[in-house]
Amino acid sequence: MKKYLLFTLCISFVFITLITTSCSKKEKLKIAFLYPSKTIERFKKESDFFKAYAEKNGVEVIVLDSEVDETLQKNQASQIIEQGVDAIVIIAVNVNTGAAIVREANDNNIPVLAYNRMITNCDVDFFVASSNDQIGKAMVDAVIKEKPQGNFVLLGGDKFDKNGLDLQNSINKYLKPHIDNGDVNVVYESFIEQWSDVVAHHEMQKVISLYGTDIDAVISGFDGMSDAAIDVLKKYNLEGTVAVTGQDAELRGCRNIVAGYQTMTLYHPLKALAEKAAEIAIKLAQGKNIKEYVNSSEFNGFEEIPTHRVNSIIITKDNIDKELIDTGVYTKDEVYN
Repeated sequence: MKKYLLFTLCISFVFITLITTSCSKKEKLKIAFLYPSKTIERFKKESDFFKAYAEKNGVEVIVLDSEVDETLQKNQASQIIEQGVDAIVIIAVNVNTGAAIVREANDNNIPVLAYNRMITNCDVDFFVASSNDQIGKAMVDAVIKEKPQGNFVLLGGDKFDKNGLDLQNSINKYLKPHIDNGDVNVVYESFIEQWSDVVAHHEMQKVISLYGTDIDAVISGFDGMSDAAIDVLKKYNLEGTVAVTGQDAELRGCRNIVAGYQTMTLYHPLKALAEKAAEIAIKLAQGKNIKEYVNSSEFNGFEEIPTHRVNSIIITKDNIDKELIDTGVYTKDEVYN
């Protein structure tokens, strides 16, 4: 009887030990990072920064490029949800149809962090981005300083991307006093589908065909679009005489700045943004409180989404070396040659 009791106690001890060990060895957290296209320079860099930070903190990251295809992105999301992830970070190809991804994740109790582009009309858990109001003001201030009077062209971003709408609203808000007092005449304003340089080139050519070459400034929402506009201006020997804005501090934008063709761009501290998103995503995956990260909010048509915003850095010919070369974003040879 004593031997049987001892045997039973030993088996029980082993069983309890196995359960305890199993519970203590929780599987590694897994986070998915979905983004529209590696051809957009900043998105590829941010996915790399995000992955490096998360993996340094013991988290597995699945990075998926959606090739600017919203259907592909939806299918990718469905697959990773089925496979099992602890959180999803997404730069949506389409911020409207992206809501279907959020709803599917919600149904499976998987938190979603919208990154750079707010996803509309759904229960997003968190949003990380730069400030469109700050960006719009910086663009207007820069062109007004260079061209306080004249004919302006506004090339906005994709109207189906809330960033495009918010940025254009900011630009119009800060331009309004200059329009009202008669200093600025907006000869043309258009949204550019998918922030496309090809579409921007077409629109800029259309402007000159319709209104002629009496143009003083082009407020463009993205360096790729700015580069396309400058390409058109070159055909009429207008490069360097027209103030041109940009955003994202892409290499082509930086080269245009040092050449004197582009007035400014906005550099988003990509590493800081991506690492902050990774830090918050890990907390979401762990089910921890994230109130400490909230410094703003954004209404997405459904509810106010807790938001963390990071201010962007204005880049001009005067500070490009200090802000982008000395800090290692680009080499001097890349920018100047």
